[in-house]
Amino acid sequence: METKTFDVDQLVYFWMAIENNKSLLFVGGTASGKTTSLNAVALFIPPLAKIVSIEDTREITLYHENWVATVTRERISEGLGATIGMFDLLKAAMRQRPEYILVGEVRGNEAQTLFQAMNTGHTTFSTMHAGGVDAAIHRLENAPLNVPRNMLQALDIISVQALTHRGYDRARRCREIVEIAGIDPITGSLQVNTVYEYNPVPDTFSYSGRSRILGEIMEYRGWSRTRLDEEMQIRRSVLLAMQNQGIRDYRAVARIIQAFTIEPDRVLASLDDLGRLIR
Repeated sequence: METKTFDVDQLVYFWMAIENNKSLLFVGGTASGKTTSLNAVALFIPPLAKIVSIEDTREITLYHENWVATVTRERISEGLGATIGMFDLLKAAMRQRPEYILVGEVRGNEAQTLFQAMNTGHTTFSTMHAGGVDAAIHRLENAPLNVPRNMLQALDIISVQALTHRGYDRARRCREIVEIAGIDPITGSLQVNTVYEYNPVPDTFSYSGRSRILGEIMEYRGWSRTRLDEEMQIRRSVLLAMQNQGIRDYRAVARIIQAFTIEPDRVLASLDDLGRLIR
């Protein structure tokens, strides 16, 4: 929020989606903030959920007690040790029955296993090098990833990150947030719905006014539209209070979000001074 990569409404949207087990993919070019964004929204994972992260290089940082971090390993020398790749770690992670699986970057044959995990009820977050939604879908469906189109429906949200210029400075922005809305029964093409879009001239984000994900959350929770708006406003007030009070350390932010998940009334009663929750 402070760097304007996302605005508060987008983060509330991610909070609601992650809380309700929606799978995310962050795509973009080099240095566009994909892993940083994944790290940021992963703070919304419920505190008691079991999480397994899989990476080549350790970049994911969580503040959850039930988090198992795994990293690939190259063979030390001929005949000594064995290479352990992303695919091996992902298969091992599935046996641990995690609720959330975080993969640092999808780029090989582990993609099919990742989407199998999505299709069997695991919530997954990952990143991928791609210029946009169409490019990401094209990469997923073709070699070396080769994910069948019908399996792509298990992915809920694609967030496109970009490295842009603001005057003479470079800045990271979320270019768009897109929902996967299924497969068109006539054309067979993947249907998408753009929820948020970046407006470069005023440096703001606009909401399209429609979201399949929020509609599903309403139906699953048995909420009315009024109740959904109330829940989103409550989370918006928590995020804005942290921003206004200068709470930016990821440990402090994580503790406040986790406290809200467990005792929301206690956090809301402390909105004027959230710091006392973490002292």
